[in-house]
Order: sequence, then structure tokens, then C-alpha cells
Amino acid sequence: MSVSRTGQGLLRNALVGLVAGVAAGAAWWLVESTANWAFGGVVTGAVARMILGLDLLVAGSAGLALGVALTFVPGGASAPALALGLAMVYGLIRIFEPPGMGAEALFVVCAIASAALGVRLVGQDRRGPLAFVHVTLLATAFTALGKTVIGEAQSDYFSKTEPSAAALTLLLVALPLAAIVVDRVVAFALRRHVWRFGAELALGAAAAVLWNHSSPPLWTAPIDNPRLTAPPPAVGVPDVLLVVLDTTRADHMSTYGYARETSPNLTALASDALNFTQARSPAQWTVPGHASIFTGMYPTRHGAHYAGEWAAGPKIYGRKRVLPLSDERTTLAEVLRDRGYVTGGFAANFANLDRGFGMAQGFGHYEDHPGLLFRPVPHVVRFVQRFRPAFCKKPFRSAEEINTAALDWLDGAPAGRPFFVFLNYLEPHHWLAAPPYDLWSRDLPHARQLALKGLFTHKVPVHLTDEERTFVAANYDGQILAMDAALGELIAALKARGRYENTLIIVTADHGELLGEHEIVGHGGRMMYEGLLHIPMVVKLPGADHPKGTIDARVQLVDVLPTVLTTVGAPLPDGVQGEPVQHVTHETIAEEHINPEFVAQFGAVYDRALRVYYDGAYKLISTSRGERLLFDLGQDPGEAENLASREPERVADMERRLDTVMSHMDLPTGGGTKIAASSEPR
Repeated sequence: MSVSRTGQGLLRNALVGLVAGVAAGAAWWLVESTANWAFGGVVTGAVARMILGLDLLVAGSAGLALGVALTFVPGGASAPALALGLAMVYGLIRIFEPPGMGAEALFVVCAIASAALGVRLVGQDRRGPLAFVHVTLLATAFTALGKTVIGEAQSDYFSKTEPSAAALTLLLVALPLAAIVVDRVVAFALRRHVWRFGAELALGAAAAVLWNHSSPPLWTAPIDNPRLTAPPPAVGVPDVLLVVLDTTRADHMSTYGYARETSPNLTALASDALNFTQARSPAQWTVPGHASIFTGMYPTRHGAHYAGEWAAGPKIYGRKRVLPLSDERTTLAEVLRDRGYVTGGFAANFANLDRGFGMAQGFGHYEDHPGLLFRPVPHVVRFVQRFRPAFCKKPFRSAEEINTAALDWLDGAPAGRPFFVFLNYLEPHHWLAAPPYDLWSRDLPHARQLALKGLFTHKVPVHLTDEERTFVAANYDGQILAMDAALGELIAALKARGRYENTLIIVTADHGELLGEHEIVGHGGRMMYEGLLHIPMVVKLPGADHPKGTIDARVQLVDVLPTVLTTVGAPLPDGVQGEPVQHVTHETIAEEHINPEFVAQFGAVYDRALRVYYDGAYKLISTSRGERLLFDLGQDPGEAENLASREPERVADMERRLDTVMSHMDLPTGGGTKIAASSEPR
């Protein structure tokens, strides 16, 4: 009889635990969804439903096991015990990090003690389903929002402020207990727990609304303002397609001789175009690089770059570290719009091509929203990432999604007008390659452990092992391959629509990426090596008999605008420093201003402005701290040997020529008005 009763008790508790687990999973999802909304996160409906399903599965399974286990504990599967037990499971899936079990074991021991104490604190009036929901929401909300406010979810692009494993373990154990303590304090004022539940829900909702209103705005709706006031241009005027491969260095593309077949579709396009093997960016990060594309000016002239000092720029994303592209500058999109083009921009790099940086000027339609941005990251997502590191990892829209948005817009654009479409792909921007593009990284030794390690950092120097560098490069190459596949689909779509032949197509990059060379990973503000400046550039001119071939002459991003405008027969705005790519005669330079945020967080290694000057095979890097680096790229493409001390006369001559170029950076016309277009093309 006792065995039968035990069996019935097990079955009953298992069922109760399963129902409680499903309810707790719904609470996890509700709290985290509310927090994401409050802190300005962006989560699509499909992803939200997937996370809900995972929460229900994990919490339901945990509730089932917990219900069975509590059968053998005095008091059994009571509402407080189930609620606090599931709250501890919520913390455990966040702390779980195989293969080591040190923090997990500490967590389990502390969680059992904390939950037992919490059950005693709850009180005798908290025994029904409503009590379970109340305790579950309280514990989950304190756990999710407590660590968010403390700093974990507010870690940013520049540094992570997440606590250590031991500190996070204790935090996740203590927060549910803190929720019960706070509730008991409130009980002195509101004796009935149903009143307390209502008051606490109202307080939580009000806090979420206040947080949401105090968060910096994150645009998700596109700019949609066609302004088709100019008449259509003459029949036969070419369309213009500009594709920027964000963070893409030329020497990791098979188009430029790389051993891995990373860019077959770019190679195919290059065979029908002009392929420039010596293209250079004038900058090493997104904002100044794109501004140079759009204006034909170097960073000092167009003014969109790091601010140099704290509070020197307007507040963008809550910081004042960047000077945006001024609306006084005339952009490529504005010139084409005013000549009757429909203009559309589709940016994957939502962080640096946000309209707040001035990049949307002239676009009748401009999309700059993220694809997925968790604030905070749901616990179940982190749990799944321990087994699938790339799961829900990328915040940006994929190149395929960018294509879909651009083609949908193009198909709905007014007929009888040429188009200017700008696309920005972001795959190589230090993210893990996802299947099937992880072909070079998935079978490497310790691949999953390396994926979880987080090898991208702004710290300098960073000492990567050979294994780590191999892993970083393999993922980077896979991301280039993913982006190239989307480029191939885009070109095929243009051909299918009959709009390939008469389209001027330019494919280039805003800057490159360092993959462990020179003890640097990433880009932005340290030293302007070739991995950051040497970029791809393919220009397919319109018409049946357009020129083709490989060109070794140096060109730069400042040459994009004059190439486009000369091709379509439009005058250049005053102040343009670039030239059409077929006839470039200007000097090749690059520059970087000081990022005060990097200086504050990473020290003096960032406290220097950089300038670069090319003279044949020689490259000079000059810094504001008096450093001079001279490399012979013909003999030393990896920039391993600094020749500055051996060739001081060459250094002095190149520096004088660099100073001459920089002395002419001020605009020849000025004032507070927009720079007008010249009367004649040039």
C-alpha cells in the first residue's frame, strides 16, 4: 500500500512539477521580453517564439525532475519550493559552462541552501497557484533585472563588465532570495499577498516604462521619404549599385590570390569588370570609411571620425566619441537623388551606419536597424550557445536578409527612373561562422572551446596562440564566403530582372581586420597595418562594351564618388579629393583620429593619431606621439621590419609630402551651407 501511495505521489508531483515548469518557462520568457523592450532590445517575432519554446522545454523538463525529487523532501512539491527551485534552475542554465563543473557545483550547493531558506521566509499564506506565480515572477525578475542593472547586460562593444564565474554564481543564488526578503518587507504594509502581487506587478511595469523612455532611441522603422521632385533623367542613364563588404581585407579573398576559395562570386564579377588589386581605405573603421565613399573626401575634410576628446561630439548612442557626417557635406546619394534617381540604402552595420552618424543623407529609403539585439541575453540562449556557439549570436541582419530587403524595395520602386542602391554586408565583423560556412573552422581542434572563449578584444597587445590564430582566420574566411554567396545571389537577381548590363556596380570594403598579426585582433585606433587598409575593389561599368581587366594602380575609397558621377554624367561637388578610378593621380594616404573612449578603457596605446603615406612600394606610418614606421611592402608585405632608423632621409621626405597633403585638407569653400556641385564634371 505504501509503495502504491509513493507511486501515486511520484506521479502527482511529476505532473505538478511539469505544469509548474511550463508556467515558470512562460514567466522567464515574459520577464526577459519585458526587459529587452525596456532596455531597447530588438527581437523578431520568430526568434521570440523560438525562445519561448526553448524556455518551456527547459523549464518544463526541470519542473518534472524537480517535482519527482521533492517527493522525498519534507513539505513536498509545495508552491514556494517549486517556484524557488525553478528560479535556481533559471540561474543554473546561465552559469552552466561545460566541461568544467566547478562553478556549477558551487551553485547547486548554494542554491539548495538558498531555496530552503527562501521557502521558510515565504510564509504560510503563500501556498496556491497564485502564490507560485507570484514567487516565480519575483525571483525571475530580480535575477534577470538585478544582474542587468549591476552590469552584465550593459556590457558594451568596447569592454565586458560581466562578473567572474564565482561572483556571478553567488549573485544568481542571492537574487531570488533577495526578492523574497523584499516581498516580506512589503508584507508589513500590504498583508494580503494578492495585494502585494498586484502592487509589485504595477511597480515592475512602471519601472520598465521608465527604463524604456530613458534608453537611447534605437531606430527600427526605415526612413521612407522619396522626395522625387527632380524629373526623370534621360532614357539609358545607368543604374548604380554600391556594395560595401564591411571589415573585409583583400588578402583573405581568393579574388586576390588567397589559397582558400573565399570569394568565387566576386571573382566571377571581376572577370567582367575592372579589378583593382591595390585599393586602400583612407581609414580603419566604418564611419570615416563610409563617409569617404559618400563624399569623395578624406576624413579630416569630411569631418566624420573619432572626436579626439570627451564630449567633443554630439550624443550618439549615449556617447560623444564620434563626429558624424555633417549635413553640410554633399553625398553621392544626394547628387543622384537630385538628378532623378530613386535612392535606397540597406545597412547591416546598424551600430556605425545609424542615421545618427549622418549616413542616410540623400536616401529616399534607408534601413539601419539590427536583426537581433538582446538586452539582456536570455538565459536559455546562453545555455544553447554552450553547445552551438553561433546560436542567436549575430545582432546584425545577414547579407541574405539585406539582399531581400533591397530587392523588395527595388521591385516596388517607381518605374521609369534609374536606381542607386547601397548595400552594406557585415559578416566578417569578428563573428563566428555558422553552418555551412564554418567548413574551415568546425573540425579544428578545440573548436567549440575556442568559440566560447571570445577571442576578439580591444586590448593591446593580445597574445594569441597558433591554434587561436588559426581558428580566428578560419571563421573570418567562412564569413567572407557567406557574404560572397549573398553577393552572387544579388548579381543573379539583377540579371534575372534585366538590370545587370546597364548598371554601374562597385564592390569594395570600408576597411579590413587584423587576425592576430602584430598582436592585434580587430580594428579601430591602434596601428594602420595593411590588414586594415588593403581592401577589395571591383568596378563593373555599364554598357555592352565596358572595359575589363586587372589594374595594379593604387585607388582609394575617395575615388568611388567621382567614378560614379563621371559615369552618369553628373558634376562633382566642390571639395571632392578623389578621382575616377581609371585616372587616379592623387597621393594615397590614410588617417585615424583619437578615440577618447578607447583611451579611457585601454590606455595610452590608443592615445595617438595616425597618418599613412604610400610612395611606390614604401609605406610610412606616422603618429602624433612621434613614432615613425617605414615598410617596404614589395619585400616585406607582412610589415615585420621597420626601416625607419635605416632610411631616415626617405622617412623625412615622405613625411614632408604627407604634411603637404594634410595642409590642404581644409575645404576650399566653407561657411555654414551645403557644398554645392560644380557646374562641370571633372
